[in-house]
Amino acid sequence: MHILPASSSDIPEIITVLKSSLGEGLLPKSAEYFIWKHIENPFGASKILLAKENGEIIGVRAFMYWNWVCGEDNIKTVRAVDTATLPTHQGKGIFKKLTLLAVDECTKEGTEFVFNSPNKISIIGYLKMGWYENGKMPIYINAGSLLPRIFSEKSVEKLLSIYGMKSALEQLDTNWKVQNSITHFHTGINKAFLKWRYQDCPVADYGAVIVPGVFGIVFRLKKVNKFIELRICELWTEKNDGEKQAKQAYKKLIRNIRPAVVSCGISPLFQHKKNNPLGFFGPFKKGPTITLKTLASQQLDSFNHFKKWNPSMGSIELF
Repeated sequence: MHILPASSSDIPEIITVLKSSLGEGLLPKSAEYFIWKHIENPFGASKILLAKENGEIIGVRAFMYWNWVCGEDNIKTVRAVDTATLPTHQGKGIFKKLTLLAVDECTKEGTEFVFNSPNKISIIGYLKMGWYENGKMPIYINAGSLLPRIFSEKSVEKLLSIYGMKSALEQLDTNWKVQNSITHFHTGINKAFLKWRYQDCPVADYGAVIVPGVFGIVFRLKKVNKFIELRICELWTEKNDGEKQAKQAYKKLIRNIRPAVVSCGISPLFQHKKNNPLGFFGPFKKGPTITLKTLASQQLDSFNHFKKWNPSMGSIELF
């Protein structure tokens, strides 16, 4: 067995291995999605290692780069995402070998840490390789409409056509960006990131209300039971009085969409007078369980238990 980095010519076979090992699952396995996720990522092309035997790919391991910013600090990290072993080669320790080699290479490159949100089964393997549980991501929750709308693909498509990402982003200058928080780490918000993450994403549709220089709300409409969850993926203000206009836009969203519930991550980019933005309740430790492993950084005080780390819902959504 040989372990080597992936090349663009390997993508079709990688997709075959992912499908053979994982099936379609929650997200489709396609070349378009893989390229968007691992090649076009504005934080850099992913580290993808392959295990090959007799010229055939038998295992895949991908670490997706992601940067967290606070003031002038820019922390380079990776997210452990796609991993698969052909069913005929499982039980040979391929997953562990690929993962530990990727960890070693990222450490030598100066990557600070690796994070992910494993399920109840895969977390066992990560803990054995030195990951540790950082707890559940804190989120805010709010009630939605008193007359919630029944979820349907058709109604969601119609609603998102009103709040299109493309038209929202067309208002922004090429070099537009939101000023970084100086107290907490978060994903830096600029036009290039928003376009890649929310406009170009091939597996999910998003909507937005953006008033340049004032505030922005990026959201996704998810099915919860038979109703709609309004999931706020990114939330920011650009001036001190932006909160008032953001609240008005939020109330209008509730009236138009009529969600049963609204969820939102803690946003250090949203300036508000009270502890809870837009009248939300929380924060509650109800988000996905996040695991961490130190790489080049030997201590993660700011990130441990989300002490000074505020990832958005859009940053932690399942990739």
